[in-house]
Amino acid sequence: MHGMTMALPSGSWTHSFEEDADGIEVYRPTATFPFPPSRKGRKVLEFGGGTGSLAGGEASMTSMAPGPDDRPRAGPVARLRPLGMGRYALGDAAGEQGVIDIVEATPDVLRLSRR
Repeated sequence: MHGMTMALPSGSWTHSFEEDADGIEVYRPTATFPFPPSRKGRKVLEFGGGTGSLAGGEASMTSMAPGPDDRPRAGPVARLRPLGMGRYALGDAAGEQGVIDIVEATPDVLRLSRR
């Protein structure tokens, strides 16, 4: 797959749950992908940092989910600490909360799994 990386993406990515398979979540660029209508709403991941702007090369990720009026509501900002090989520890002020693995990241698709 030409252009594929396991590096953390930047910007806004929307969950394309119709494409999920075998525990892998699929996200597409929020601004450019033509998503089909969905009655259940879509989660959005906003990535920031990632270039060493946070301590230790950490990046940030904000999860947004549809609120009661279907507009996205931001959750707490999570810090992403690189563990190597496309794996990142999620954490906030309360400590580690899990791990995500970047399976594939290209300009058109982000595939990740959660642990």
